[in-house]
Amino acid sequence: MSSFIRDEKGVIEPYSELPAMALAVVGFIVFIAVFTQAYAAYQEKSFIAGHYQDAATLAGKLGKDESLAGSRPGIIDSEKLETIKNDPAEIIKKYGSYYNFMFKVESNSENRAYSIVIKSPGESKTGVSASIPVIVRFNDVEEQPGTLTVKIWGKK
Repeated sequence: MSSFIRDEKGVIEPYSELPAMALAVVGFIVFIAVFTQAYAAYQEKSFIAGHYQDAATLAGKLGKDESLAGSRPGIIDSEKLETIKNDPAEIIKKYGSYYNFMFKVESNSENRAYSIVIKSPGESKTGVSASIPVIVRFNDVEEQPGTLTVKIWGKK
């Protein structure tokens, strides 16, 4: 029995397992952080892949809407856009039943650059965008090609 008590080969120093335990905890925390980031990226890409067609359909509907369109579908009247920009609640309510959305109409040419964004105040999140070609009407004689871009994101 005395040889068993005096043999110091199996004795460990006090607190010698703390560095190993700390390293294991740090490794676990890093693993959870990487896993969470990967899952968040997957969710975002999944939303984009699943709802691109919804954004494109909404862009098509907005391009044909009589509250935005000029004399014929596909022509966006800039005067009507300026009116809607001041109070976008009606058009947001009309098309925003499934998704929150915003849209932008822009036109660039050598003599005029035009861009207007219509959105609800304070709302802008990551989502999916789709664009369609439109014609922007400025007055009775001036029309330019442009794009209508719609961005949608999920409601909470």
